[in-house]
Amino acid sequence: MRKDLSRLHNVPFDVVIVGGGIHGAALAAAAATAGWRVALLEKGDFAAATSANSLKIVHGGIRYLQHGDFKRMRESIVSRRSMMRLAPHLVKPLRCLMPTYGHGIKGRETMRLAFALYDLIAWDRNHGLPPSGRLPCGTALTREEVGWLVPGIATENLSGGAVWYDAITLDSERLVLEYIKEAVRYGAEVANYVQATDLTLRRGRVEGVVARDLPSGRDLHIPCRAVVNAAGPWLQRLGTGDGGGRQRWALAMNLVVRRKLFDGVAVGLEGYTDFTDQDALIKRGKRLFFFVPWQERYTMIGTTYTPHGGSEGEIVLDGAMVRSMVDDINAIYPPAALSPEDVTFCHAGLLPMKGEAGSGDTVQLDKSSTVVDHGRLDGRQGLLSIKGVKYTTAPDIAVRVVRLLSEGCWLGSPAAARYRPEPPQYHDFGPAISRLGDRYQPIRDHLGKLYGAEWRQVFALLTEEDGEGRDPWLLHEPPLLMAELRYFVRHEMAVTLADVVFRRTNIAAAECPAGEVLTHIARAMATMLCWDDSEIGRQVALVEEVFAPLGR
Repeated sequence: MRKDLSRLHNVPFDVVIVGGGIHGAALAAAAATAGWRVALLEKGDFAAATSANSLKIVHGGIRYLQHGDFKRMRESIVSRRSMMRLAPHLVKPLRCLMPTYGHGIKGRETMRLAFALYDLIAWDRNHGLPPSGRLPCGTALTREEVGWLVPGIATENLSGGAVWYDAITLDSERLVLEYIKEAVRYGAEVANYVQATDLTLRRGRVEGVVARDLPSGRDLHIPCRAVVNAAGPWLQRLGTGDGGGRQRWALAMNLVVRRKLFDGVAVGLEGYTDFTDQDALIKRGKRLFFFVPWQERYTMIGTTYTPHGGSEGEIVLDGAMVRSMVDDINAIYPPAALSPEDVTFCHAGLLPMKGEAGSGDTVQLDKSSTVVDHGRLDGRQGLLSIKGVKYTTAPDIAVRVVRLLSEGCWLGSPAAARYRPEPPQYHDFGPAISRLGDRYQPIRDHLGKLYGAEWRQVFALLTEEDGEGRDPWLLHEPPLLMAELRYFVRHEMAVTLADVVFRRTNIAAAECPAGEVLTHIARAMATMLCWDDSEIGRQVALVEEVFAPLGR
């Protein structure tokens, strides 16, 4: 996977996709495998904005039971299965628990019945998945079992608990990258740090995209027959929007704390403030907070929503917001007894919001993603825009857009036989394995966990410079091979230190790495990217700046 500006500039495409988050990535894979010539442009790095902000849960739509929205539930179930099939090394089953109280709408019997109904609707949830990825049916727990799993939980009126199984992505950014690489395998051209600035039209029909390669400042005209704007909060930068006036956005924030609050289970607990979901048929009266186990020693907690008054590029978190959320978490689950010093990371993103928010917890999110055909809306033929609201359902939205491209934008049927993935290249790893000896198996396990079937490509780089007695590890803790770093730069378009520690690895996914770790990685990158000492310092500072709201 390499950035090739000359091909972007000279090759006519069937469709150009603007935005390299989960929606643009899933669409690029769907459109390329269908047979269209596809280009994907991202103004920053892939998955660097809203798609990086999540509790990492790949939801199967069980929450939509309270809305009676079985269509959205099926979309979520099928999309979750798609993600688990594409990257079984990254998407794993997750056991989830919700304590139940009394014997009414929040009671054990009602919840157990609801989950049984969900299991019927999700009858094909495991179709095509390996045994390690299959999701069991839901079950019920006794009051005593819940007390053991959630120590210190309020016991007044506690009747037990309901358990269901969703999935968790071990790396949401690399999952986006998996979709992009699937698109590349079928002939797509992809480029990060290329900003789409305008559309070119002729007689009301899209003819291309005007873009700028930000590192070089080079202007590009990319000819195409259709454009899909999947730029998330930046939708309206290309003048597409959603067809309903200026979109309002909510700031969604999650925290990571250096505490393992619950063992091997994600727990949903009700907030302490009143909240009414206007779209729900069954009103629970509170918003749920989820506590998700993360990387052995941490817990991710969220989500809080506040109206966002700034521009899409102005997401500013501060210490007061962190302290306020910590107070909320302690009110919801007092045994946590968190302090701001326990918070190791906070991340945020923008989600589409409905209407105006009042005082208190009144933010109403859009529940369904929207695909707008601008040919029908305002006469610009061949232009679609996606307003995505949920990470998990991106594969379903991609299928919907491919259908519109074929039927609504007059691209016609794609040439399904045009592209085929390149056959895998096999190497003789025997000599390198012999030289590595006992060091080989830990390396093999590490690569398989992160890269799945592509581990051989990374290992092949390791063998290029393998020598007797040479340590292949750039870092032992956190683990990082020098071959991985070369792979990120040569084959995954990593051009900054942040690209590596946030979006090619999980090194900075829980807390800020030590300064010497960041500097060590940056110095290794400097030999490949020709950085001087000043640039190395700047790259380290940009990573540390992300953790500034923590005040340390």
